[in-house]
Amino acid sequence: MFCLSAVVFTVTAAGTLPPVTLVRHGIRCWHDVAYGERGDLPDEGEGFTGKHGGWSSPDQPWKWCRHRSGQFLDVFAADRGVATNATVVLYLHGGAWSQCYDKDAPPFDLFGPLIAGGAVVGTANYILQSDVTVDKSTPVRKEATFAEMLRDIDAAVARMASFARALGVAEPRLVVMGESAGGHLALLYAYDQDNPAKLGLGLKHAPRVAKVVNIVGPTAFAEKDFINSMTLNLIFFKIRNRIFDRLMRRLVGLPDDSPDDEVLPLLAKWSPVDLVCPRSVPTVLAYGKIRKWIDSDGIVRVSQFTLLDRRLAEAGVPCAARMFFPANHVEVRAKGAKWIAEQTLPDVANAGNVETGGTK
Repeated sequence: MFCLSAVVFTVTAAGTLPPVTLVRHGIRCWHDVAYGERGDLPDEGEGFTGKHGGWSSPDQPWKWCRHRSGQFLDVFAADRGVATNATVVLYLHGGAWSQCYDKDAPPFDLFGPLIAGGAVVGTANYILQSDVTVDKSTPVRKEATFAEMLRDIDAAVARMASFARALGVAEPRLVVMGESAGGHLALLYAYDQDNPAKLGLGLKHAPRVAKVVNIVGPTAFAEKDFINSMTLNLIFFKIRNRIFDRLMRRLVGLPDDSPDDEVLPLLAKWSPVDLVCPRSVPTVLAYGKIRKWIDSDGIVRVSQFTLLDRRLAEAGVPCAARMFFPANHVEVRAKGAKWIAEQTLPDVANAGNVETGGTK
């Protein structure tokens, strides 16, 4: 029986791989492939998410570690082998930049069609902005900013590419994909590649991103619709969501009591719409609406989708964009899985199905 114990794997030479951790349903998994060290974060233990559609079982739960001293990938590929020109996808989980984890039952509703189409898919953990560990009791020792998250992603990209080469992929065609908060980070990372002066992080981007896929991620923090999402209107009263307020201040590196006029310029800086330039990579956007008369998926407003779609069109950047209806924030990935996979894999793009700034 395969074991899901957390083991650090190292590819020692081209074509030499660690043993497969788990094989289920024709998919191989390499679990906990190390991509970086975090000396400031001692190991805080393990947990498990339980069952996931037959992938894990009661005697073999899918494990995760959060805020541990190292950073890790899980890598998935078809059991039949990998083509030398396979697309390599790095998926970034959501969770408001402060919760969830890559080990939270992999989204096989999307990974399945990607792997069936020949892709090598990885999901990475990254440092989070969080007050407590997953047991909600122990304070964490690090409250990370967007900048630190992107540095983690940069390291994960490099490790994902080297692992794909060891699987036999000659020149990885890299797609960075994210959902919700992960979609926002995927866009920032991809657009920084050709507009690095905006964020000034000095990211390596090795290898280069060929395409970015954003599933329900926010794109324009300084817009009124995003600011208003922090406010709950109750007849004549407006209640400001101070928890969300505090989170955004910490993510841009400001104290909790910073005035709004200091926060808004930094929120604009970390907004993907303001990083778009004519050299930006082709983009895929998947969003949802819960009702015809509600311009939202319940969390992210439709305007966050249309603003980026319009900006990409103005810059002449290829963009395949689709609104799924009815679909709430957590349903878009599953309802759009087939379409997202088609737009991610290169044969569809080569067939001329990628639109320029168009909304289907």
